[in-house]
Order: sequence, then C-alpha cells, then structure tokens
Amino acid sequence: MKRVSFPLFVAAGLAALLLSGCSGESGLKALDAAATPEDTLPAFVTLQDQVDRDSSRLLATRDGVRYFALQSDDARTTCLAVVPSGEGSDWQVGCSDARRSGEIVNMSSSKEQLSTIFLGDDSDSGKLEPGWTKIADNILVFDH
Repeated sequence: MKRVSFPLFVAAGLAALLLSGCSGESGLKALDAAATPEDTLPAFVTLQDQVDRDSSRLLATRDGVRYFALQSDDARTTCLAVVPSGEGSDWQVGCSDARRSGEIVNMSSSKEQLSTIFLGDDSDSGKLEPGWTKIADNILVFDH
C-alpha cells in the first residue's frame, strides 16, 4: 500500500480552493462600479432572497423604463430588473448563472410589450435581427 504525504494532500486541496475562488465572479463591469443614488432599485421591486439589493446598478433608461443589473450575495447569479415608470406591477426580474457568456437573460412581457435581452460583457450582439435595438453595452430591447 502506497502512502500519500499529508502535506502534499493539503497543498493540493488548498490549490484547488484558491483556483475555484474566482469562479463565482460575474465579470459584469457595471456591477464593479461605485453605487450612485440613481442605482437604487425601487423598493416596490421584490427580489429572491439571495439577490443583493445593494448590488443594483442602473445600466440604461429608455422611454421611462429603467434597466438595472444585480447579483446574488455570492456573485454566482446575475439578474436584470426591468422597471417601467410608476409603481405598478409591470416590472420584471430575470436571473441566470453569472458565469455564462453571451445571453444571460431573455425576458418578455405581454402587458407593456417589453422584450429584453441581457448580455454579458464583451458579448458580440452581431447583426441584430429586425426590431431589436442595442440601448446599452449589455441591453437589447425589441421595439414593438
């Protein structure tokens, strides 16, 4: 029976922990920016328990609709909140794995005819399909 050195086993375990420690980061540059008062998500928008309300950053505003990025406490989940003007219930929040590249969230609403695609940083939106408009680096909206 071959014995494995305990210090070697501990060193391998520590290396694995250190390497995996960075994998939870969202990579969304907007979430790294310092918060400003306009980044505050309206209080009437409810979130899943693990989503950090204080991580909210305003990405864009178009036709009175505000688009906020948020992330979970452990930064493994990235969310988009689409908040039309007023305090109605027409807002939407969609979340997905933060480590995905390309499309993070794709949301639609029949009430306001809001359709939004939330992209990760450095995503190539390429040639947009007819009706889609890029309003920010990470936001595509469909003009109905």
